[in-house]
Amino acid sequence: MALYGERGLDELLHVDLRAYTLALLKQIPKGRVTTYRALALALGDARAARAVGQILADNPEPDVYPCYKVVHSDGRVGEYSGPGGSDEKIKRLRREGIPVRDGRIPDLKRYAFHGFKTDRPLEKLRRLQEELAARVVKEPALSLDDVHAVGGVDLSYPGPWEGVGAYVSVARGTLRPLAAETHRCEVAFPYIPTYLAFRELPVLLPLLRRVRERNRLAEVILVDGSGILHPRHAGIASHLGVLLDHPTVGVIKRLLYGRVDVKGMGEGETRPVRDPETGDVIGMAVKTHERADPLYVSIGHKVDLTMAVRLVLELAKGHKLPEPIRRAHELCTRAARSPLRGDPGVGVGKEARAEAELPLLAQGQPSNAPKGKAEEAGVTRAEKKPRQMALDL
Repeated sequence: MALYGERGLDELLHVDLRAYTLALLKQIPKGRVTTYRALALALGDARAARAVGQILADNPEPDVYPCYKVVHSDGRVGEYSGPGGSDEKIKRLRREGIPVRDGRIPDLKRYAFHGFKTDRPLEKLRRLQEELAARVVKEPALSLDDVHAVGGVDLSYPGPWEGVGAYVSVARGTLRPLAAETHRCEVAFPYIPTYLAFRELPVLLPLLRRVRERNRLAEVILVDGSGILHPRHAGIASHLGVLLDHPTVGVIKRLLYGRVDVKGMGEGETRPVRDPETGDVIGMAVKTHERADPLYVSIGHKVDLTMAVRLVLELAKGHKLPEPIRRAHELCTRAARSPLRGDPGVGVGKEARAEAELPLLAQGQPSNAPKGKAEEAGVTRAEKKPRQMALDL
């Protein structure tokens, strides 16, 4: 049975992995403990161990969700998010008859609990990714001559469980900013490698659907994230493209999957990135600036790699990042820092609202609105991953 489609989309947008993880803690019997890794496996992927640590570090109700029962795989008790810190954690463990010596449970196997009743949600999400990968169209839906405007999206996080997404579009050739909007909302999915789409789509999809309703969606969208350059060939750029049925390009700054030698690359040079398992070309290393490391570009949806690379090079004049992503990054960073919430569906903060009133070039037709220039600000990169506990897992 297909997981994708309406049922899959609903699942995609409402995966509250934070609540699911906290609920698992209630299954740990009295006098027993578990580990971060065991909880990650109960979620369906050992790579989620650090995300488990993040969730427990931000446990809003440690008396309701007993995170003191979670320890390191080597028996170390570790930190505790409740009042009293690790000393209180040790007291609680000892009250349940669990010995602790020098901050460690000496015979962890005797007290370890692994029998969680779980449907392993991350396994379901991997199947969703695999099914989505089969729906990606790797041919252009339009020619480059028909691309008059290019959009970019990026996210910043004011806190680990709140995201601010930004969309900015510019005109090809002049790079004149055309439209900008932001969207702020809660997120319930932590950062886990290869699952970024499930953290960021609940922010980006409402934003881009509103942009489309207002006839502000550019012909191609550059996404700060992978497309098919992904272990399951289904990064966030591909997710967005398939769900919106719209051309998208994935652009990342650090290669997490794939094989390529980038030594000695010069400005404007490109080199293919190959799948380490099949040898297929799944992306391109692109040197956009002489003094910057290369970007890694991939098909998102309804483009080919030639079009994707050409747009990135064309739009990265004088900068490492292509202009739409660079401006979207600056906008979401400023919006995330703003104490003003405003209308979460329109813009956050004075600067964001000002940019949201920029003139519009939709479907290649000039707007009659005044032609302004978006405000630029020198801002540092907001951390894409949330704060995480230092875990030796």
